[in-house]
Amino acid sequence: MPSLETLIHYGFLAGLALAVPMLFTLGVRVLVLGTQAHQDSARSAAAAATHPDTSNHPVYYAGFFHPYPNAGGGGERVLWTMIKAIQDKYPFVVCVVYSGDRIARDDLVRSVQSKFGLAIRAESLYVVDLQWRSWVDHKYPRLTLLLQSIGSILLAAEAVHRFAPDMFIDTVGYAFTYPLVAMLSARVPIISYTHYPTISSDMQTMVSSRESGFNNDPRIARSPALSSLKSAYYLAMAHAYAFAGSFASIVMTNSSWTHDHIVKLFDMPRMTKVVYPPCDTTALARFPLDNRRNIVMSLAQFRPEKNHRLQIDAFAKFLDEHPQHKAPPAAAKPALADILSSDPEFPQLVMLGGARNLDDEARAESLRQLAKSLGIDRQVHVVVNAPWSQVLKWLERSSLGIHTMRDEHFGINIVEMMAAGLLTIAHDSAGPKLDIITPAIHAVNGEVAAPSERDASAYLAAQEQGEAAEFRVGMVATTADEFAQMIAFGLGVAGPVEQALRTAARVAATTKFSEAAFCTAFYRRFGPVVRWLDIQNSDNDEE
Repeated sequence: MPSLETLIHYGFLAGLALAVPMLFTLGVRVLVLGTQAHQDSARSAAAAATHPDTSNHPVYYAGFFHPYPNAGGGGERVLWTMIKAIQDKYPFVVCVVYSGDRIARDDLVRSVQSKFGLAIRAESLYVVDLQWRSWVDHKYPRLTLLLQSIGSILLAAEAVHRFAPDMFIDTVGYAFTYPLVAMLSARVPIISYTHYPTISSDMQTMVSSRESGFNNDPRIARSPALSSLKSAYYLAMAHAYAFAGSFASIVMTNSSWTHDHIVKLFDMPRMTKVVYPPCDTTALARFPLDNRRNIVMSLAQFRPEKNHRLQIDAFAKFLDEHPQHKAPPAAAKPALADILSSDPEFPQLVMLGGARNLDDEARAESLRQLAKSLGIDRQVHVVVNAPWSQVLKWLERSSLGIHTMRDEHFGINIVEMMAAGLLTIAHDSAGPKLDIITPAIHAVNGEVAAPSERDASAYLAAQEQGEAAEFRVGMVATTADEFAQMIAFGLGVAGPVEQALRTAARVAATTKFSEAAFCTAFYRRFGPVVRWLDIQNSDNDEE
């Protein structure tokens, strides 16, 4: 029987063990959130700047953690379509965007209209400027995952310090911010829309198999010791990522590939659902399928993982293997306006994409220099930050679309090209392989396994009769040689096979990945969160 003194001693230690994390949590809350007067002032500023419809419901503030809201990529389309969906169905919700872009609200609204054709109501939008975005902008030469994850936590701390929301919505995939938000308040639900896992089993496999790539420096891949160290580092990061993700209330993923990885990591299969990104295919589906220009177009942000260099390498191989399509040295480079107005004599590669910062701008310039070094710059055009109205013109007139990112989480731009009627070539991996370009045309034993005219005619006949039918919706490739083969096939195909490919691509894009389908799926996930907040507020009123 332990003595009273012993019991008091162990009781004191147990109390201390409980008190330390409680005091730590309290300290973090005070440090991050500041005083109640500070948060009340932030709410008052937001209330003065916005005018939601609160005639039938009290106001809720939904904080969107998206430090690059003015970028023009697929992730930003998800963000703004989500905000528009909330404004349409939940007019009492003020959407608070945590932004590091230093742009005024009205300018941001106009930019969204220009880039995506989305009409956002400024009266229920509030922008919180972030000063610490450099923590996630910085290109860390080593331990990138760890340091950028820590940077995201610091940036989230600044965000909630400047404005504490009623719900926290991460539309980028910064899962390491979730424990911080949960620590600050158990009453703030955390909604996650994940485009790409911070770390995946594919990344771990690449390192363990000593394969060089975007996430694995060749020097590390050549060293068994360094590969073992990096494998251990990735394993530790995977466990930390899984722990952080477990704090999410609702998890949405943009593809089957991302869903499978997130379920394995977060271990929340019932709370994790695929919500395909929104693709505004209505206008795109009106474009005619015939009379396309001799143009191969690309549509992707100028980020390193998009691997634009592979597009230029593949296009150069195509021109080398088909010299009749290569412009002679004396030929002048056609202007973009001329390419749009009339069919160019020689095939043109037009690469359109957004640039988030100076690094992206430099990357775009390096692509121009690469094309010049390969002697094909007369047929390659790099267009940065084109407005959506101009992008639509290229989608209407181009014949082929190309997308070369390996393990692309989804690929909204691929869907947009398919809806516009382009013959689209994508990397044979992840989202394009599992969700979008299926069924696809592959290269088999070095040859393009093209569908037959008989199958194409049967598909077109079934479409005319309104009957269900299946046909290939695009092409997939892995290497520069395979992409070059697919470019040659796409520019050369004609007749019923071409017509069936364009038709099947449009049907798949407009039925499976529409903006309406996204909103329906999003409402199913967002509605319960609003109802949970209503219950919390009801309990508070009763108290």
